[in-house]
Amino acid sequence: MHAIKLSINDEIFDKFIGLLDMLPKESIEIEEIDSIPYYPAISKNEAKTKVASSVKNISKNQGVESSVFFKDLLS
Repeated sequence: MHAIKLSINDEIFDKFIGLLDMLPKESIEIEEIDSIPYYPAISKNEAKTKVASSVKNISKNQGVESSVFFKDLLS
């Protein structure tokens, strides 16, 4: 199964959902992300760089707080 993220204009949302309703029920799963936390995707290299930057001084007790780290990682 494949997953995609769509941003659909409010004016055509109901029409679009109507088109999807015509497909076999077991062939598609719809989950609106407006009501659940959505985390933007970042590249593997970008994540590695951010993690390395956050933990480089941890042995000197100068690491980055986890809340700051995850805010930076996901932005």
